[in-house]
Amino acid sequence: MNSQSGSITLVFASVLAVLLGFLALAIDLSRLYLARSTLQGAADAAALAGARELDGTVAGSVNAVFVAQQVLQRYRLTLENNTAPDPALATFRLGPCPNPDSGSSALAGSLVSAPHWSGQSPSCTFVGATANAATTGVTDGTGLRFLEVDSGTQAGLTPYFAQVLALLGAAPAVLTPYGYAVGGKVSSTGTLLYR
Repeated sequence: MNSQSGSITLVFASVLAVLLGFLALAIDLSRLYLARSTLQGAADAAALAGARELDGTVAGSVNAVFVAQQVLQRYRLTLENNTAPDPALATFRLGPCPNPDSGSSALAGSLVSAPHWSGQSPSCTFVGATANAATTGVTDGTGLRFLEVDSGTQAGLTPYFAQVLALLGAAPAVLTPYGYAVGGKVSSTGTLLYR
């Protein structure tokens, strides 16, 4: 009887460890999903708000990025101490169609990368832009009707419970949520959102 109780304890401990592992994974993935949803909503709203400012001028392009940055700062990552996304970590690009043909563009002497849809048609060249007229990559705003907003790699979420898996190399040590959207001014009165 004594050997059976020891084996039952061992089986119970093993099953409990597996259940706690799944619970930890569920909690961490829920946090990641919530942060990802928040950043996606922020990128969507920023792309739409910024695209409304595009008027074919350099000043309109600069203003579009400024408005998009302001919108990003209004969102809060609730589970991460209610912090706002940092607009300095985000990238903004402008182009004549909703599908950038390149994942990177020159901006103020550095290289900015952003995701894009491959295989979509038509594709066009996007240029990096800032909310500062002196450093923006936009030299001519003519035809720039679409604003791409990539929230960038905002502060990563440190897993609460999956850290054990991270130590074993089975999970990343930091979870990185992001948001990406393209908003376009399709007429003088309307803007559309592309993801």
